[in-house]
Parts: sequence; C-alpha cells; structure tokens
Amino acid sequence: MNVVTNAKTLKDLEYDKLKELLKSFACSELGRELIHNLRPSADLQAIQRELDRVEELRTALLERDLAVGAFEDIRPLLQRAHQTTALSGAEFLAVAKALFQMRQLRERLLKLERFPNLRELGERIHVFRELEENISRVFDDKGEIRPTASPRLRELTAQKRIVEERVQRYLQALIQSGQLAGVLQDTVITRRSGRFVIPIKSSARHELDVVVHDSSDSGQTLYVEPTSIVHENNEIRELEGEIREEQLRILRELTTKLQAETRKITETLRAFAYFDMLYAKAQFAIHLRCNRPRLTTDGELHLIEARHPLLDQTTVVPIDIRLGAPFQGMVITGPNTGGKTVSLKTIGLLTLMTQSGIPIPAAPDSTVVLFQKVFSDIGDEQSIQQNLSTFSAHMKNLIGVLQHAGSQTLVLIDELGAGTDPTEGAALGIALLQALLDCGATVIVTTHFSTIKHFAYQHPKLKTCSVAFDVETLAPTYKIVEGVGSSNAFVIAERLGLPPHVIAMAKRHLTEGQVRVEDIIQKLQEERNELARERLAVSQRAREIEALKAEYLAKLDELRHRKTEALTEELRRLEQLLKQARGALEEALHEAKQRAGEERLRERLKEVQELGGRLAEAAQQLRQEPAEVPIPLEQLREGLAVQFRGSKKVGTIRKIVNPERIEVDVGGLRLWAKLSDLVQPSGTRLSEAERRKSSVYVDTVSAPAPQLELNVRGMTVSEALRELDLYLDRLVLAGLTRGYIVHGKGTGVLRREIRKHLATLPIVKSFESAPPNQGGDGVTIVELAS
Repeated sequence: MNVVTNAKTLKDLEYDKLKELLKSFACSELGRELIHNLRPSADLQAIQRELDRVEELRTALLERDLAVGAFEDIRPLLQRAHQTTALSGAEFLAVAKALFQMRQLRERLLKLERFPNLRELGERIHVFRELEENISRVFDDKGEIRPTASPRLRELTAQKRIVEERVQRYLQALIQSGQLAGVLQDTVITRRSGRFVIPIKSSARHELDVVVHDSSDSGQTLYVEPTSIVHENNEIRELEGEIREEQLRILRELTTKLQAETRKITETLRAFAYFDMLYAKAQFAIHLRCNRPRLTTDGELHLIEARHPLLDQTTVVPIDIRLGAPFQGMVITGPNTGGKTVSLKTIGLLTLMTQSGIPIPAAPDSTVVLFQKVFSDIGDEQSIQQNLSTFSAHMKNLIGVLQHAGSQTLVLIDELGAGTDPTEGAALGIALLQALLDCGATVIVTTHFSTIKHFAYQHPKLKTCSVAFDVETLAPTYKIVEGVGSSNAFVIAERLGLPPHVIAMAKRHLTEGQVRVEDIIQKLQEERNELARERLAVSQRAREIEALKAEYLAKLDELRHRKTEALTEELRRLEQLLKQARGALEEALHEAKQRAGEERLRERLKEVQELGGRLAEAAQQLRQEPAEVPIPLEQLREGLAVQFRGSKKVGTIRKIVNPERIEVDVGGLRLWAKLSDLVQPSGTRLSEAERRKSSVYVDTVSAPAPQLELNVRGMTVSEALRELDLYLDRLVLAGLTRGYIVHGKGTGVLRREIRKHLATLPIVKSFESAPPNQGGDGVTIVELAS
C-alpha cells in the first residue's frame, strides 16, 4: 500500500530529483527502472523489511566488494528469442555474460552467513550453468560459431579445409611453373566471390583458359579462375552452403533452449533488479552518511542533525526538528532566505525517503512518523493556462489537501496565507490551520504573519519555532530554534544604514494591534525562557539528589561489607571447632584401631559429642541472624514495605518505572533504587523454604556413618553434585580425609563436572584418578584438607 499523495507534493519535495540521484548508484537499467517506479509505502512491516535489507547490504559493502559491474539488460533479447528463429552470436554472448554475472552474485550472497536477508535474496537467483556452457561451447569470444560447435560442423569444416588446401597448392605450383610468365600481374593467390583466383594482365585475357571474376579499378588487372579448378571451387561453395545450414540449425537449437528458460531467467532478472536497487540505496547511504531512523506510527517526529540530501553535504547546515505530543503542528517563522523552506522540504523529503526504504541523512537516533498521506504546498504555482494568480493556485491546491486530509496525514505549507492582502491572508491561514488540526492532520507551516505567530503561540496543539538570524553579521544561521522568531526588518534596515528617522517613521505606521501582538509575543517568549531556566534548575536539583543517592548507596555497601566480614569471622570460628572435632574423632578412631580400652574410647567419644554440641550452638546463633530475602518480581507493587539490602532502613515503594528504577520513600527522603537493592523487611518471618533461598544460612545435620565411596553412576550432573556435597560433609563430620567417588567412564561428562566442582571447594586438598586396579578414570580419589 503506497502513501496517498499527488504530483505537486512529489515535485515540491523534489522526490523525483532524489530518485535521479539514487539511480546514479545503480549498476543496471533494470535497477534504475525499479528506482524510477519507486513510491513511498504506508506498510510499516514492508518498510522495516526493506530497511533491514538495506542495512545488511550497507554493512556487507563496508566489509567486501559486491559490485557486479556494468550489466546489460537482456530482456529485449529474451523477447526476440520468441519472435525470431535464431539469435546472433553477439546476442548469445550478451545473454551468457548476464547469466554469469547473476550466478556470480548468487554465490557471493550465499556466503554472507551473518546476513540472512541477503542470503534469502541470493536463493531467489536461479543458475543456468548448462545454458552458459552451451553458449560457451558454440561461440568464441568474438561471437563467431566455433568449427567444433557440432560433430557435423566439425566434419564439414574439415572437408572444406582439405579442398581449399588442394586448390591453393595447385595454384601455387602453376605460378611457380613458369607457364604464366609475362602474364601474371602478381604472384598472390586471392579470392573473389568466394572462389580462388589469380591476378593476370588484362592484355593476356584471351591467351588463357580462365573465367574472369573481377578487375582492378584501373582495368589493368583481371582476377581470373583457371577452368582446371572450377570443380574444386564449386565443391568449396557447396561445402560453405552446408556449413551455413548447420550453423543456422545450431543457432535455432540454442534459441529453443533459451526460450525454455525464459520464465526462470525473467524471475532471476527481477531478483537481480531488486538487488541493484538495494545496492543503490546502500551506496547512497554510505556516500551521504545516512542512517536508518526509528519508525513509529503514533510517536513523535524527531530529526537530529538532518540534512537535505540534494544540497552540498560539505556546506549544508544540519537542523533539529522535534514534534510530538501534546503538539500536533508546528509553525516556523523567521526571515526570508533563512532556511524555512529548506527545513520544510527536508522534513517532507526525509519522511518520503524513510517510507521508500531509504536511509536518511540524519543522526541514527532520529525518529520518523509513518504517514498514510503526505501533501504539500510549497513554491510559486502561478498558472497561465488556467488564468490563476499565485494566491488562487495555492488556494486551489489547499482546498484539495483539506478534502483529503485526516489522521496520519502530513501537511507541509510554505508561507501560509501569502499572495493576497496580509490581513485576509492571515485570517484564511489561521482558519486553514485550525481546520487541518481538527481533522487530525499533522501540520508544519512557515509564515511571516505576526497574527499567525500569535495564534500558534496561544494554541495548545501548535509548537512555534524559528530560523535563527545573526543580526551582527546580517546572515541567517539556518538553525531551527524553539520559540517565535522576528522578521528583524527594522534591525536589518538599521544595520544596513537606513536613517533612524525613516525607521522611526516606519514604526509609527505599524497599527496598535500589530505592535501589541509583537509585544505579547516578546513577553511570552521571555516567560518561556524563564520556564526553561526553571527547568534547568530542577534538572540540576535532580542531579544533586542522584548524587546523594549514590553516596547513600555507597554507605549501604560499606555496611554490607562490614556485616560480611563479621559473618566470615564467625565462620572461621566454626571451622576451628570442626577441626577440633575432627582431630578428636581421628584420635578416638586411632585408639580404637590400637585396641585401646573400651572406657578410654567412651571418654573420647564423649569429648567429640561435647564439641558437636558447641558447634550446634554456634550454628544456632548464626541462624538467628535474619537472612535478607529478595522480593519476587511478581510481588512488586506500589505501597509495599521494603528494606535496603545491608541496612536497617525501611521504606515504602512510591513509584515503579521498571525493575531497574523504583522510587522508595525513606522517612520523607525519596530515593531511586533497583529491585536488586531491596529486600523484605527484617521483621518478616521467613518460612523454611525462604530461609534456604536466602543468601546465607547455616544448618546442622545428623551425619550417619560415612560410606567409603560415593556411587553417582546413572545420575544427572546436578543430582551427582548434590550427592557429592552431602558425601563430603559426612566425611568432614566423620573426620575422614579421603573419599572415593565412582562416576564411571562413559562420555566423561560426570567426571569432568565433578572434578570442576571439586576444584572450587576450599576443603578439598587434591583429587586424582584411582589406580587401574581400583577403577582408573572411572573413579576419583579425593583428599580433604586436614
């Protein structure tokens, strides 16, 4: 679905000139035809797909050469193949070259693994290798049919060469025999009318038995054929006739093969033409430093550092334009030659370019709105044929625009209300502006009229901008700035030397209303500037608050660090208790092995139980320290009580922008935080499941007598690692320093993951494969730190 517009709009915005520039980057007439027929689309998905392809191709072109070189349009040859019996050799060579170029392009595109859209385009290009080979077999580089094009042609050519050589030998012998002494004009053997002849003097014509075929311009030389070789010359001529017939048969056969492939070749030509258009767009984007803008259907128009593509890119001044809610339209004011019209055309042309799938000369963060309709009224449209004045021509065009405008319509008007009485023109301009706003159109206009400036400044849906003018240099800056501009007529006149009394006289001729409007606008502009300064101050205050927040969070981190250090010290104490328990138990086991008395063994076990009790007591103390429980995303809501991680400060969520930006009220101070910075308040009782999900917990388990080995064969990695941790805990509590883990050999995944996990545990001193007689690589022996 194309954008609804008219010929005047496309002319006003110089869309056709843009396409001419785009054509200069194409390689073929096929691509240039597609560009010629290019129209802006109103289909968002189609535009995005086109921009995707252009962006891929531009990136690819910066990495490698994908140019196909000059490409001949062979569509007329395909048509001729169906209209004539046979194409010529030169025509077949042109077809073969085109088929080769398209095949080469396909091969290059299919190698672009990072660019799926270009690979898909390559797959649409068919390969005609057999037809290429047939053409190459039949013709040489000059388009002549090879003597070896067919077995029959090879045979006829050989026969003809034999007869020719026989005739040439006979004539050479005749010349050298001396029989023609005094008769020959030259000793050169030549051909006339396809027959071998020799040159003799015209005076000796009747002395020889010959057939005359030609004479020199002077008449002194005759080119004659001795009657003795007439039969051989006739044979040569007959063979030449047969050769021509065989060549024609070959051409017809090859033409028939071409006819059979015409449909697929046409499809491939269409794919190639489309690639050539993409190639032109990508090269255009590279040369003019264009970027792909964001595209929206209901957002704001935001052009950043936008340049008109048809102006000299080394001197053109970029402009910034922003138009979005709550504004529906924009009024641009300022002096003549200040850049208002160029700005208007830039907005319109860049919109048409984007909707034509062409990157635009603007910053990559620019945003273009998708419009269903685009209309403009720019330039002097005086019509002699229709006897219309400039004003009448503009008005007729605007009436048509008003009839077709609606929502998702962009309307661009240069010098609204110009061309007639200023008072009436301004009134009509205001009415047209309001009517276009009422029908939902997005409107951007330029004007000189103070009345329209005043109307725009007071209208809630209109934004006012102006082109800046340097009154010191009396030159426009071509920049677009927010706020109403002035025509600066009096200032410019004064700078140029107009006497002061004349300027004062001119000011007296301004009506009271005109003066009041200018004064009101100036006052409103001053108020707007004051608001801008206040906004700047608010922004500064916001930055200060952010700095305070950063300082506060840094202190939270410090507190959290201190808490972690305290917890680490407590864990060291527990490890010392464990070490003591393990030593006592090892001593007890040693005494049992030495067959010590039962009473002594009982005393040692009692000591171990006492150490175990102390360990359990210490663990219980750690457990009483409340764990920080994160807040699940699904429970996040305004009004929820929260606590900053690592702090006792409790607050209430006031506003949620996203999980990375949450406003929290802490005692009247509002801070911004991330969800990861917040936990449930410490007063919240935790369930057992929640406690085990918290960041730190200590538990004790009653360890059964440890087994000498752990068998994890047949388990998943996660199951095996879970069992491994429990097994190591039991070894530690039992005071054992060696264990055996049976994981089997298999694919080696369990062995690799178990050993990777062991390498991360501080209690593991070393590990290695078991000896071959104990399982080899299927068993890992682990040594624990004592």
